[in-house]
Amino acid sequence: MILLGPHGIGKTHLAIGLGVKATQAGYSVLFDTASNWITRLADAHQSGRLDVELKKIRRYKLIIIDEVGYIPFDQDAANLFFQLIASR
Repeated sequence: MILLGPHGIGKTHLAIGLGVKATQAGYSVLFDTASNWITRLADAHQSGRLDVELKKIRRYKLIIIDEVGYIPFDQDAANLFFQLIASR
């Protein structure tokens, strides 16, 4: 599911609510901003454990990526973000 719209209309609030409901239904959930996901993956990549990190993330039934589009990604960040999405 993708939630699109201008700043301040409640996309984050709705995403958190969906995450809470998924957790209550027994699903494992991870939530973070796009920039924090990129930082997490970049750190893993630099330490040679990107595959391990992506495998850990794949164990969760739902990942929520907030604030996509608020900051531009450089080429490396875009590649890491693609790997996150593609691994799902």
